[in-house]
Amino acid sequence: MKIKLLCLLAMMSLTACDNAKISPRNYPENPKGFERSDSPAEYGDWFLKDPVKDQYEGLSSNRALAELGLKNEREIIVAVIDSGVDIAHEDLQGKIWQNPGETGLDASGNDKATNNLDDDNNGYVDDVHGWNFIGGSDGSHINYETLEMTREMVRYDKRIATGQNLTDAEKAYYKKVEAEYNAARKDVDERLEKMNPENEKVTAYKAVLKEKLGLEEYTKQALEKIQTKETNIIEARDYLLEITKEYRSVARFERVLENAQNSVTYLLNKEFNPRTIVGDDPDDFSQIHYGNNDVTGPDADHGTHVAGIIAAKRGNGIGIDGVAENVKIMALRVVPNGDERDKDIALAVKYAVANGAHIINMSFGKAYSPSKSMVDAAFLEAAQKGVLIFHAAGNDSKNNDLVPSYPSRNVQNAAAKNLPEKISTWVEIGASAKDKGLGMVAIFSNYGKQDVDIFAPGFELNSTIPGNKYAVFSGTSMATPAAAGAAALLMSNFSSMTGAQAKAILLHESRLYDKLEVRLPGSAKLDIPVPFADLSSTGGVMDVFKSISFAQMLIGQN
Repeated sequence: MKIKLLCLLAMMSLTACDNAKISPRNYPENPKGFERSDSPAEYGDWFLKDPVKDQYEGLSSNRALAELGLKNEREIIVAVIDSGVDIAHEDLQGKIWQNPGETGLDASGNDKATNNLDDDNNGYVDDVHGWNFIGGSDGSHINYETLEMTREMVRYDKRIATGQNLTDAEKAYYKKVEAEYNAARKDVDERLEKMNPENEKVTAYKAVLKEKLGLEEYTKQALEKIQTKETNIIEARDYLLEITKEYRSVARFERVLENAQNSVTYLLNKEFNPRTIVGDDPDDFSQIHYGNNDVTGPDADHGTHVAGIIAAKRGNGIGIDGVAENVKIMALRVVPNGDERDKDIALAVKYAVANGAHIINMSFGKAYSPSKSMVDAAFLEAAQKGVLIFHAAGNDSKNNDLVPSYPSRNVQNAAAKNLPEKISTWVEIGASAKDKGLGMVAIFSNYGKQDVDIFAPGFELNSTIPGNKYAVFSGTSMATPAAAGAAALLMSNFSSMTGAQAKAILLHESRLYDKLEVRLPGSAKLDIPVPFADLSSTGGVMDVFKSISFAQMLIGQN
């Protein structure tokens, strides 16, 4: 799932959660682990800016491009493993990877991109820009999926029903999954019990304001402007204003309600199985050739936003500027509205490595990984080939050192298998905000002195979404491509720089904050100050200006 993990099994919230019941204001609005801002995008490019030049705690990428004499001569391929990418977006033109084995003319004079043949013999027909691992051969798509814990419940329920004996370890595991599943279902049921009556009133009162005043937008600002003596209009206005207090906005209320409904219908539904669309056995890792070449899919908001942060065309006078200049996006669709499958993740990583990706961006995560060893094998292969892997830490306001999430850099049973304990080229990213001070760590961000490496801008970033549109999203899902873009910018200016070298430089040159204290994500009162240095292994924020300056001194100007 696009970095969602449950906050007391209530998925993601933009503000902290604690042991108390979460408030309606913090109900999750989607299963993707990011929040859509209803505010304008006026500060949405802050992630490119510099704390000295611009007074924003961004990546300093604009400053690097302006002051360091960069040539950006090396093309860097970034594999975006996500929900899909709108490759036709106006601000991504010229920034989408093309498979050289599937472009040009074949022996018959037909366009390889559309000849319905596997011209490069990799098992994927017409994979011009990447591959969709959650699509059917007929061009159909998985949109909604179940959570991994739902699938684990189904798997173990079948074993128990057929009389299979469980080991003590399996019994304990099943008990844990069952408790979490039941708690999640209870949470959603209670949420719907509260919200369904509210929705009846919201619908009715919106209709009143539309009929009487022609109102089309029900923002706090628009509602507060209504001045009248008509009782029914006052009643409608006041109720909708109460909704904005509870849920931040009327639009967000509607997104939260839809997410809760979809949780019951899809995510937590044991009877729902969309994998028949794909037609494979998701647990059989020998079945590797499935899916289709539509890398956009039915819901590419998240993946397109990620791609734009990395690579949106700079200086074209439209949309936004991405972080990196000479970069191409390889689109690999594995992430549905629900939890991604281990096999799809592993195969997408293998595809990226086989097709020359220098960097892999993964803005997703889940609570369980039943086939982790197979996923580990793909990551180990990527690390061996020098591919740099960026992964989002998650949006649960939790300490990743204490609670595992997947995929992860920690190799399962490494000692017994004589394997490295960790994926060496992995970088785990937390989300930071634009202003230095108590609020510099995004309050939703996960953290961890051991398991989170560094922070990067992830709060209210403006980027591309499908249909030549733009939107402001928040999440570690956004911080991760900011970091991946910084790595691409660094590597594009040094012809032989490896992923391992880029990682070492980016972490070594993180922007440190002497004695800065920030609010601890997840703290009950949101006022527990902790040293920023204690929330990641580097204690810093990614700074590409510093990193490239250091590399130029160390390696020389390319």
